[in-house]
Amino acid sequence: MSLDINTPERVTTTSQAYNAVLTAILDGSLKSGQSLSLKGLSDSLGMSAMPIREALRQLEGIGVVEIIPHRGARVRPLSLDDLVDTYDARIPLERALIRRTAARMDDATAARARAALDRQADALATGNFAAARSAHEDFHLTLYRAAESPWLFRLCKQVWLNSERYQALTMTEYAHVHERRLEHQAILEACQSHEPDKAEKALERHLTRTVTFLSSAMANEHVEVEHRTLTSRAP
Repeated sequence: MSLDINTPERVTTTSQAYNAVLTAILDGSLKSGQSLSLKGLSDSLGMSAMPIREALRQLEGIGVVEIIPHRGARVRPLSLDDLVDTYDARIPLERALIRRTAARMDDATAARARAALDRQADALATGNFAAARSAHEDFHLTLYRAAESPWLFRLCKQVWLNSERYQALTMTEYAHVHERRLEHQAILEACQSHEPDKAEKALERHLTRTVTFLSSAMANEHVEVEHRTLTSRAP
């Protein structure tokens, strides 16, 4: 296994290990339920086990890794229950954030958000799903930072990261991608026109459709069966 740490220097810190493992989980390089061997991660990242162990504890804290006593760590398995629970938490937080953003929106924020949408479209066109996921994150988080609510943003970011693990299930579905692009544009336009009610409704519609589509994709791919199998054996 090889993880991209996006730096020419040797990785020596917990934060670098955290970012490398988290990115691999979100991009699907580390799969649902996959065992996370300290030795394997140490070899891949070129660092001792100590910072990796701490990084895994931090990743467990945000819900993307499981550490099972005497058995080791693994990527927390995807499940329909987790997906629904995650979006039940996401939607109220993001509705509150987008309302604040719509009231405060400026041209610089709008330009950054639109540039992120363009990067996502370009990345999807070339099959670079890791870059597409990153651009998608940039779009939403650019809008939420503009809300100027540090606590709402902190809470939202944690739930957001878990929900992003599910996006790989739909990245290759053209109809879904096209619909999401139109929904993103509607959210952005409502924010630019300073219409909190319209922005909130556009966002809620977007998130509700997304979780419905993801639920269908999971059912088609038998993710819940995989989940039961993975949790019945040691990592």
